[in-house]
Amino acid sequence: MEETYNLTAIILNRRNFLEDDGRVVVYSRERGKLELVVRGMKKIKSKLAGHLEPMTLSNIMAVRGRQYDYVGSAMSQNCYFNIKNDLDKLIAAGQAIKIFNKIIKTDQVDKKIFGLIKNFLDILEDSVKGAYDLLLWLFIFELLIELGHKPELFNCVSCEKKIMPGNIKFDLARGGLICEKCFTNIDRINQLTISENSVKLLRLTEKNDLEKLVKIKIDKKTGGEIKNIVSSFLNHQLF
Repeated sequence: MEETYNLTAIILNRRNFLEDDGRVVVYSRERGKLELVVRGMKKIKSKLAGHLEPMTLSNIMAVRGRQYDYVGSAMSQNCYFNIKNDLDKLIAAGQAIKIFNKIIKTDQVDKKIFGLIKNFLDILEDSVKGAYDLLLWLFIFELLIELGHKPELFNCVSCEKKIMPGNIKFDLARGGLICEKCFTNIDRINQLTISENSVKLLRLTEKNDLEKLVKIKIDKKTGGEIKNIVSSFLNHQLF
């Protein structure tokens, strides 16, 4: 008898494999990131293809094979139709999943990370309107923290004194805020200007979930600053 195992998983990517088959990359609650073969996926009558579209939450029964594990059965739990039918939502979700897939390693189980990506998609699905691009970068910031790349947001990364309101910067190389007295011309290429509003928002993101953050009204200037800081921090830490 073939060995099977069950997964609750979000489909991250899907591509062709061999003549009629396909392969899906999933992030599951039970086993983390996996790649599975989908037999007959490219056939018109395939019963699996519709349940294994990217950006779908599915219940999967996987079968262990000699060379590859493959999908034995699948049933979609949430297809996120509202995201897929809204271009702005789709762009934000697509970018989030692309970054997520790129930085998450295979076979590392973390139920909290599964909860983060699922929660992000759930909130985006239910949002009537909002700054979806900002939501994307706040999610990435939460993800970076969970992966062990937590920046210092309360004390200067150079002198270790408490950060006071005023002219402060975010130091990418040292991973956190730096006070005005510790600015250096040598490192200024790695230092980004950060406003007090952005500092407060990043601190809130560190302590709260996205569902609470989406209820806060955030101006476009702060939103743009957050995007620049988090994306730069991501690239400096992982790429």
